[in-house]
Amino acid sequence: MPINCIDKYKNNFAIKFANLMEGNLPRWKRLQMKCIKKIFSLRSCILYCVIIIFCLLMKNVIVLFIMLFIVILDNLKRINKSYQRKIKHELFPKLVKIFGDVNYGGTIPFKIYDESMLFKQEANSIQKDDSFNGTYKNVPFTIVETDINYTEWKNNKLEKYEHLFKGIAMHFEMHKKIKSKVLIYSKNLIPDKFPNGFEKVEMELESFNKKYNVYVEKMHQTAEGQIEARYLFNTLFLERFMQLQTSFKVDKIRCSICENSVLILLETKKDLFEMNHLLNRIDDINQYKYLFDEFASIFLLLKFLIYQVVRDYNNFLSSAVHIFVANNIVFR
Repeated sequence: MPINCIDKYKNNFAIKFANLMEGNLPRWKRLQMKCIKKIFSLRSCILYCVIIIFCLLMKNVIVLFIMLFIVILDNLKRINKSYQRKIKHELFPKLVKIFGDVNYGGTIPFKIYDESMLFKQEANSIQKDDSFNGTYKNVPFTIVETDINYTEWKNNKLEKYEHLFKGIAMHFEMHKKIKSKVLIYSKNLIPDKFPNGFEKVEMELESFNKKYNVYVEKMHQTAEGQIEARYLFNTLFLERFMQLQTSFKVDKIRCSICENSVLILLETKKDLFEMNHLLNRIDDINQYKYLFDEFASIFLLLKFLIYQVVRDYNNFLSSAVHIFVANNIVFR
């Protein structure tokens, strides 16, 4: 990612941040103070008093301090989350505009997850946090911080629960469809049961092969599936794909390309896109630097991936397949 490109966005981010603070700071400070007071609201104080009385009756001062600390911390966490959510819905829609046609909010349909073949169970229970959508090179994309699970219910009772994924899901659609499905897994994330009809493919970048396994759907005894995969995943694409994992400091990543649908999953338990804490100064831009880094990493890298896939696949459609088929070349 070019340094001057990042610097341009960083400058625009600082300018946009200053303008937003100038117009909204008094109102946001009032909201901040209102939320801080909730820590010592009548309801909270009653709860604290009940704990104190209970522990005094038990004559255990250590338990008193521990329980009081846990309750206050949990109360603060809940109030802080509510405060951040309110500010985010006003701040984020304006801040993300510096990256182009990007909006705050968006959803990836259940169907996309199920057709990706990245899960061994149906993704039927999804909770999302922050999400974004936009368009680049006429390609719509969606980014969702999500928690995906499989659940079975019987008579309003949960019979079965299986955690499938927690982290960042990124989805975009190419203008053209590919004939074969392509699946990518980190070496430490090999599925328990792999679908029949797939074969493992080595990419041209050795550092990529050391970290990931690539599987391509077999195409009726021909090598067309491997040809498509090699044109989609050239060296530049592979390097940028690895950069996604590095930028977000995750060690588990999976990707599915099915027809024109591209789904990338970055697995992490860390809460991303978090803004300032309730007890910090709301107008201190230094505490938003990590937020800019997360925005820049995910938006710019995703745009690069979209550009690479669209450009290379168009080249593939126009010339490559005809050359390979004509010469009957088969990759081993």
